[in-house]
Amino acid sequence: MKSFPTLCLLFCLAASIVWSQTKGTITGRVLDAQTREGLPSVHVVAKGTYYGAATDANGNYTIANINPGIYTLEVSIIGYKQVQNTGVKVVAGETLTLDFKLEETVLTLGQEVVVIGEKPLFDIEETSSRRNLTSSEIQAEVVENVTDIVANQVGVVKTDDEVHIRGGRSYENAYLIDGISVQDPLSGTGFGLQLSTDAIEEVEVITGGFNAEFGKAMSGVINVKTKEGASEYKGSIAYKRDHFGFDSGTPLLGEFNPENRHSFNTDIVELSMSGPEPISQYVLRPMGLDLPGEFSVFGNLYMSTSDSYLKHSARRL
Repeated sequence: MKSFPTLCLLFCLAASIVWSQTKGTITGRVLDAQTREGLPSVHVVAKGTYYGAATDANGNYTIANINPGIYTLEVSIIGYKQVQNTGVKVVAGETLTLDFKLEETVLTLGQEVVVIGEKPLFDIEETSSRRNLTSSEIQAEVVENVTDIVANQVGVVKTDDEVHIRGGRSYENAYLIDGISVQDPLSGTGFGLQLSTDAIEEVEVITGGFNAEFGKAMSGVINVKTKEGASEYKGSIAYKRDHFGFDSGTPLLGEFNPENRHSFNTDIVELSMSGPEPISQYVLRPMGLDLPGEFSVFGNLYMSTSDSYLKHSARRL
């Protein structure tokens, strides 16, 4: 009879060993990207699951008893950019070490997300139908302004210079630049979206299922994020026109004559400049005023002239 408790103890011990071998562990440390010090109370969560942990006073964390599989770890704390590490593979009986370095930000939590690894094709927590286009994707398209970019998306139709999303009226859309509404109060359209494509960092088009933060939108949301200044000076200049001064009798090239009925006599000039802000660096600093942080500027000039229908209209485009 004395051997029965011993057998039960051995059975429980063996079961616990087998249980531990079927689970995995993720451990690591979360640091400040600038000071390299550990950050306490940072949330480290596996998206779509109940697995998660908070860092201690030294920035260390441990997520134990995780089922084997591939996860996306989300690291977040107020005052820092949110980080997502995709494709994290957990193996049974092994411990995976992942360290994170968070960058400071003044934006609201979740407004800036740094993705480490490949961006997943589908976000299981996404409830809206949205399309995000970056500046590199926009440069690869033949578009002139925000309206042209939006018109190329699924579920969007452009007719008579009006944008209709999912069959809704043009004034039922919400138009925002950097989160600020630029909707015309009279017509309800986005006449404030007269931006050059070279000044756009990202365009977000939401065609359905948007959150309550877009309370004035009934059909869709068009949110434009403008570019920020770079750490080094750089710029670009472009000039476009639909007439090149060829004689109207010249074969093929005569179509670009300014007197041709197919030409609107259009000229477009675009200038962009980006870099560190010069006043604080070359004026205030020699005066002994050293402002904390780094400042940068971005400027864009866009000018378009066209005869359009005031002089004559093109019979064929």
